[in-house]
Parts: sequence; C-alpha cells; structure tokens
Amino acid sequence: MAEEPLDSHPARYWHKLEDGRIQCDLCPRFCRLHEGQRAFCFVRARHGDQIVLTTYGRSSGFCVDPVEKKALNHFLPGTPVLSFGTSGCNLGCKFCQNWDISKARVRCPGRAREPGGHRAYG
Repeated sequence: MAEEPLDSHPARYWHKLEDGRIQCDLCPRFCRLHEGQRAFCFVRARHGDQIVLTTYGRSSGFCVDPVEKKALNHFLPGTPVLSFGTSGCNLGCKFCQNWDISKARVRCPGRAREPGGHRAYG
C-alpha cells in the first residue's frame, strides 16, 4: 500500500472497480479515478489504492457575520454567526461566483505535494 501524503486524510464511500480504477460513491457523479487523479469536486483524489480527502482540516475562509446575512430563522437580531467554507464543489455551474474557491488546488507551504491534478469525472 502506498504511503499516505502528509496533507490528506483517508476518505470513505468508495470502492474498487474491476478495471483498476476506484469509484467515489459520495455524490451522483460517481467519479472513476486512476492513480493521481482528482474527482470533479477537487476534494477527493486517488492516492495508491484508496481515495483521500485533500482539503480535510483546511478552510478557504472564516468570517463573523450578522445573523441577518444568513438563511437562518428565529435567531436574535444582531447575533454574530461564524461562517466558514472549504474548497471543492461537485456542481459545475457555468456562471459560478465562487469558481476560484470551489476548484482551487491550494497547497500550504511546507506541506507535501497534493496527489494528481487531473479531472476524472464521468
């Protein structure tokens, strides 16, 4: 079994296919990955004989916003809410305002190189 990269975390919800690829079963895209490929979402990648999460424990942004800015109901007006997000998305909207975040391949300085870089959806 291949050594796991320092900046990844083992994923669940996948299985091996007879042709040697690994299929991600988390979303309806059912990405089929060869070694080094990333899924359409860019969050999951094949490394060795497993799928790993490349964004585990990382955030693309943190912000404290007033509750009125969120789609929340029955909260005290003016209450602060912590918002955060991660890179990756399994949608492919043509006019996405967050494409630079959702399809980012950000590497943290001093960390191991992320596996792959090829899309393998479909």
